[in-house]
Amino acid sequence: MIAPGREPGRYVSYGWLGVALVATFASILRAIADGQDLNFDLVTYHYYLGHTAFVDRTALDFLPASFQGYQSPLPYALLVWLDSHGVPPVLNAAIHASIHALNLVLLLFLSRLLLGPAVSARDRVVLMAIWLLGAIAPVYWQLVGTSFADLSTSVLILGGLWLIAVSLENREARSPWIPMLMAGAWLAGVATGMRFHNAIYVAALAFAIGVSRFERRESRLGALGAYCAAAAAGWFMSFAPWGWRNFREFANPVFPLFNGIFRSPDFPSDNLPLTGFVPDGLERLLTLPFRMAGFADWVYVERRLPDVRPALLVATALALAIALAYRRITRRPPSAAVQGPARKFIVTFFGVGVILWLATSCNGRYGVSLFLLGGPICGALLLRLLPVRHVALIAAAVVAWQVALQQASFALPRWTSGSWTSSYFDWDAPEWIAQEPVVFLTFGYQTASALVPRTHPDSNHVNLVGQYSIQPDGPGSKRARRLMDVPNRRIYGVFDFYFTQQSDPAAHSIKRYFGEHLSLWGLEFTATPCTLIPLKVPATEWAWIDRLLSRGYRGNAPEYIVCELRASSASEQAAALKVLRDFRARLVPLAAACPKYLGAPLALVRHPGQWIGTNFASLEFRIEFYDGGAVVLQQMRPPYATVILTTASESVALPRVDDCLEWPTRLEVAGRAGSP
Repeated sequence: MIAPGREPGRYVSYGWLGVALVATFASILRAIADGQDLNFDLVTYHYYLGHTAFVDRTALDFLPASFQGYQSPLPYALLVWLDSHGVPPVLNAAIHASIHALNLVLLLFLSRLLLGPAVSARDRVVLMAIWLLGAIAPVYWQLVGTSFADLSTSVLILGGLWLIAVSLENREARSPWIPMLMAGAWLAGVATGMRFHNAIYVAALAFAIGVSRFERRESRLGALGAYCAAAAAGWFMSFAPWGWRNFREFANPVFPLFNGIFRSPDFPSDNLPLTGFVPDGLERLLTLPFRMAGFADWVYVERRLPDVRPALLVATALALAIALAYRRITRRPPSAAVQGPARKFIVTFFGVGVILWLATSCNGRYGVSLFLLGGPICGALLLRLLPVRHVALIAAAVVAWQVALQQASFALPRWTSGSWTSSYFDWDAPEWIAQEPVVFLTFGYQTASALVPRTHPDSNHVNLVGQYSIQPDGPGSKRARRLMDVPNRRIYGVFDFYFTQQSDPAAHSIKRYFGEHLSLWGLEFTATPCTLIPLKVPATEWAWIDRLLSRGYRGNAPEYIVCELRASSASEQAAALKVLRDFRARLVPLAAACPKYLGAPLALVRHPGQWIGTNFASLEFRIEFYDGGAVVLQQMRPPYATVILTTASESVALPRVDDCLEWPTRLEVAGRAGSP
């Protein structure tokens, strides 16, 4: 372990400033090299949320950005504000990357607390090596400069962790410490108000404070009280304005989350699942750190993103546990370690944070603070096992290995991106969408909410078919109809262009593909031709960046088909609703046998020759019921596997319930083998 001592002040100033500049430059370069951000979440709800930071659209729209569109808009407000004031996306991304780079600066501060003062040149080399173990975290370099809120709020989490750790050091030195502890707690509270998933860090910080050493019980309770008060104040300041909007409109401050508790009439009274990556068994939990090192999709993030460091951390922790047990049995003295409240506090926070992260989401984006901090933690453990020079060599080898993996991984698309342009979402749209207030009914898992700021401010936007599809007689239908029935307003359907790119021949015509479903709502297409709304061709002023970096569109740029709608006859709607009721009646015995996937709230969408069903328990796959009798599972994430449950010739409509509970496993097996 690095020996204690006094650090040279000039080195601290110049060295840390140099690290900050290098981290910022590398982050900006990475953001620019990957092209203009067009990730799914930016299109679906990030941009819309940023817009609502300045314009309250809660009463005008309904689920326009799907169920994610009612979070705090603060993490996305800067991007939209800069874009609305003419700042080009390349500079917008650079500004965000600079903010994100603060994570790496704070990581260096935390590494110093973990390892002790760096007095000699050797100490400084080890400190930098251990810092690099964290700074190389691939999830950071995947997200840097994008619209994802996780890196922005991670700055607050790591900043809060550092402030509280330093405050505990000050308490040992009999210096004022409560104000610094409260400042750190306030930052963590703000981060939680901005991003709900950061609640695990608030809990981990509280636990770490609670088990820290205090001379008296009253001092511990006082520290916890000050922490809780400051964290609550930070949460209230960053969440209350948006929570009040939701409560006023939907009687649920976190609408539509936890609606099983709040029971807003505008959404099913069930709780949305938030545990998409959580291992579903002990074997998968134990192998998770090693599976993270592979190239498979959907292990801890949506894309393949190999990270060898979690496996190294687990192996190091196990080796240290064995070594300590051996030393205890043989009564040998334990290896020297830098003691102190800050180090113990950081390690405790990390351990509790990992447990909570594994239990609640296991999503790499939500755990980015842990992935950054895991490097220095691993280095601190290695220093308990090995000589300093060996630790430096191991760190250098792991960093080189991880860089090579990331180079291979980043050769693939990071997220959807495009050529740099003069603004985000410069739509090639007809002028009337900005001049006339109308009702837009949107259809698509990737919503059309990024169109909203470009439309007339009084227009209404309702996502009828998407990640959650509103049922014509279900929760939210009354609100949707109320918005549709605004007097003297034309109604338009906005359809994701990529519906027409499916293999289903019926999908090649939007009017044919959605005609039957619109009948359920008493609507039909007019004879007016539909209009395609793509993004405009990028201007040439930023083309030099694309030429220099050889970038272009990667993934599918958003495009929409806009079609005018009108009311259909009452008899057509009645006939369509009867077909829906008859199909639901057929599902009743199946739902009784398989309530998890076929029970309420099952959302049904009608297409030619089939019904498509989705349930909150099955957001990762949908169930396709064909009129001829076939039933198919279709995975909605990589590798997009297909499982045929029954064919049209079979008399049994669905497998037994024990098979039903195995559907996710069958999809995984099919994905590994190649569907179906």
